[in-house]
Amino acid sequence: MTKEKETQEIVALEIKSILNFVDDLAINCDSEKHIYPTKSMIKLYLYMLIKQITGFKTMAKQLAIKPELVTLLGLPRCPHRTTISDRFKALPLLLREQIRDLHKQFVEEDVTLADAMSVDSSLMQAQGNVWHKKQRDKGELPNCGNVDTDAHWGVSGCGDWVYGYRVHCLLSSPSKAALPFDVEVAPANVKDYEIFKEKLGNELPKATKVIFGDTGFDEQACYELCDQQGISLITPIKAKKHTPEHRRERTVLYNDPEVREAFTLRKTTVEPFQGQLKYLFNLEQLRVKGIRNVRPLVLLAVLTYLLLAKLNLALGLDILKLQDTLLAIR
Repeated sequence: MTKEKETQEIVALEIKSILNFVDDLAINCDSEKHIYPTKSMIKLYLYMLIKQITGFKTMAKQLAIKPELVTLLGLPRCPHRTTISDRFKALPLLLREQIRDLHKQFVEEDVTLADAMSVDSSLMQAQGNVWHKKQRDKGELPNCGNVDTDAHWGVSGCGDWVYGYRVHCLLSSPSKAALPFDVEVAPANVKDYEIFKEKLGNELPKATKVIFGDTGFDEQACYELCDQQGISLITPIKAKKHTPEHRRERTVLYNDPEVREAFTLRKTTVEPFQGQLKYLFNLEQLRVKGIRNVRPLVLLAVLTYLLLAKLNLALGLDILKLQDTLLAIR
């Protein structure tokens, strides 16, 4: 495909080109008791994200005046804004399942691999004003108001303090396309190893043999969790005079030349992914408040990221060059 043809095809895209992929998601709708089918609601939230519609009330108004949009999304009628809001908050578990399932499909299509994975986290600034730590510790809300009380303070990789949330992600290493396998969101003060131990490290692909993580994952509980699954967790680790033998063995593994070379590739996958995700979907500073809204928003963005990659694959384009495709759909 020539560059001119690629550009022409991207410009011609309509939003239904990505909404149609929702119909292929492995969601069992046969036993649903909802008036509004789950796949139709996911299409609705996908539409909101792509079109940058930030309010459920605004979306409800658009549906009320655009019956063709109701038809496009496969809705039986226009839902009330409270229904849109309530169903959104209930999405996280389902979205995580779909993200993992899409990654599995990419592995089966030989687009990405699951043998080596990278894990990391990055911060997102909360909507509204900050809640200073001294006041937060005392439970005193600031007079300025407009504070996300679920958010917390965390330190970025650059050493900057951020009041907000932390997105934790696990994705393929770069031997092929680096794609997200799993994502979780928590207040910014929650440690990396806690999320890995409780969430990300419990449902790893059977094909995974090694996981690369930074010092935030240098915890015995994380090593043991991976060991139980026959996976090597590689983190920067140094042996000192009184370092226990089991940690010395991990130091030897980390300092192996081939392992160190593979570890350096981690920065070419997980960090660019996090940056691109926030850039594509305006997540650097969040536009919703509360963990019950932030978590589904981020997970929806990751699902959309994968669906855009799927669309690029179908069009014969570079699978990870998603910006032009997203702009064409908008």
